[in-house]
This record gives sequence, C-alpha cells and structure tokens, in this order.
Amino acid sequence: NIPGVEVLSVERLNLLKIAPGGHLGRFIIWTQSAFEKLDALYGTYKKPSALKVDYTLPRAMMTNADLARIINSDEIQSAL
Repeated sequence: NIPGVEVLSVERLNLLKIAPGGHLGRFIIWTQSAFEKLDALYGTYKKPSALKVDYTLPRAMMTNADLARIINSDEIQSAL
C-alpha cells in the first residue's frame, strides 16, 4: 500500500475516485489489458460492446466544439 495510490477495477470504475469533486486532473496509469476490457465493456466507434446488450458508444452532437467561432462566422451572421 502506497499512500495516495489507489487501484481500481475497470469493471467498477467510479467517477468520484477518478475525478474527486468533479475536478479532472488525476494522474492515471492504464494497462493494455484495461483498455482491452474497456473495449469489451463499452465497445468502440467501429464495433458494439461485447458484454453489454445493444450498447454503442454515444456520439458527440457537434463535431466542431468551437461554438464562438461558429456563431461569429460570416455564414451565421449573414443569416441573422
């Protein structure tokens, strides 16, 4: 046991352990087998989950998250 070091199972990830208080910034070390297990649990964008029934990863609604640039673009401003 090393003080300040926690070990989590990929099958039981807890957001409060990974980002306590909702603040991202923990240094996390992932193993190759952990990534393989995540792919099996949640699938990838190319293949669905192998362990969950009818589960696919959600897609982002916007592909360009620079909303300020989009709103201030000439195309949008001319339509307003």
